[in-house]
Amino acid sequence: MIKVENIGKVYKNGCRALQNVSFKINQGEFVYVVGPSGSGKTTLFNLLTRQEELTTGKILMGNTPIHRLKDHQIYQLRRQIGIVGQEDLFLPRQTVRQNLDFPLQALSIKKNDRDYRIREVLLQVGMNAYIDAYPEEMSVGQQKRIAIARAIINHPFVLIADEPTANLDIKTAFEMMKLFFKLNNQGMTVLISTHDSTMVNTLKKRVLELSLGHLIRDDKSGGYSTINDPKDIYVL
Repeated sequence: MIKVENIGKVYKNGCRALQNVSFKINQGEFVYVVGPSGSGKTTLFNLLTRQEELTTGKILMGNTPIHRLKDHQIYQLRRQIGIVGQEDLFLPRQTVRQNLDFPLQALSIKKNDRDYRIREVLLQVGMNAYIDAYPEEMSVGQQKRIAIARAIINHPFVLIADEPTANLDIKTAFEMMKLFFKLNNQGMTVLISTHDSTMVNTLKKRVLELSLGHLIRDDKSGGYSTINDPKDIYVL
């Protein structure tokens, strides 16, 4: 469970990125976070993953108040959270296998077990044939799949993806969303930020809508926006 209570984030320049935001997400939920650029989506995700610190309020991940964690405790939190960022940053001149092996080495996992996990997650994301390929030689969609594999290799309870279908064509974006739904059906909590109203309107799940740092809608029936919805739905 994720419980966010009256959180606020104010930067040193006085910019209020989030104000009095509260919501609860149960284990196994699938949630879209929507809103225009500058609404606070990325800031929210950075707070949930402790890449930034709260100004006010509190965040509970399970029973853990993550806003109170010391620096040396944050790595334990991130073992339970898979993160897919807007940019897929891979180790340069390293194969897919090496990129996926890197986070496992930090956990002192035996090599045979690491190899098993690597093949397991690549099979999950449909990229097992690319284990010895280099990410920089792949398409954007393939790179995104590898980024998801890296995010789930530690078997996290929560997967947080920031604009994962940006810069993807419609077909590839839908394949990506099918993968997120598959992971969710396996019990993983999934949070996705997106500008893609058509995707949200087609594949309906719970929606949290942000505007100017405020949570203006929590809609369990889905749909991109009741105020500004520029698109229709995809015909599947």
